[in-house]
Amino acid sequence: MPDPAFAPVEADGAHPPYVLVRDVLAHAIAAGTLPGGSRLPSERHLCAQLAVSRGTLRRALGALRELGAIEASERRGWQVRTAAFSHAAGGAALEGFTALNHDLGRAVTAEVLQRRTRRASSAEADLLDVPPGAPVFELRRLRRLDGLPVCLTHDLVPRAVAAGIGAVDFTTGSLFAHLASTGHAPATARLGVRAAPATADQATALDLAVREPVLLTVRTSLDAAGAIVAHTREAYRADRYELRLTLG
Repeated sequence: MPDPAFAPVEADGAHPPYVLVRDVLAHAIAAGTLPGGSRLPSERHLCAQLAVSRGTLRRALGALRELGAIEASERRGWQVRTAAFSHAAGGAALEGFTALNHDLGRAVTAEVLQRRTRRASSAEADLLDVPPGAPVFELRRLRRLDGLPVCLTHDLVPRAVAAGIGAVDFTTGSLFAHLASTGHAPATARLGVRAAPATADQATALDLAVREPVLLTVRTSLDAAGAIVAHTREAYRADRYELRLTLG
């Protein structure tokens, strides 16, 4: 198979050249142009295609390795990992999906599938530690990174901590940023993760076959005072997202 072609990187005045190279290669990985498990083209080829120096390219490759997108193989050089987007779970994860991925140079957008204020059921009241029937804001979105569908999210937020939330544009806006603006920034979280086969709805939204694997997360976010500010369920494409943990 011939090496893929890339357009020369053009300076935009806002980002260092290595960041632009990193983003070009990260998008190619996510789009499958550089599929998981494949070997990256040679440095000579990439430098010539992208019109950058070897030093700039190597810095970009180092940044991709930090993101978990590629890994160095002694025999094969740089190899693409199977997950297209990756981040480490830790304090940074409390920023939320939008801020975290913006910080990593990714274009973050969403399709809002549902948004409404309604009364909490008894089960939801237990999850949010509010009285049954208390007003909650419900938000369902299909999240995209660099234009590619990555996850479905379902958020429940007590209206008491989310003044003005009805005016937020959640196609690009951040739920956690809005909570921070009301004085209820997430400070800690309880997170559960498991793998499961995609349901029909998940498969359609994420462009998967039914029963292909997805990564499911359930997160309860709390502010500095210990009040629950959001309960979030997410379904990630398993081939486009990776959560990395450091134990010990």
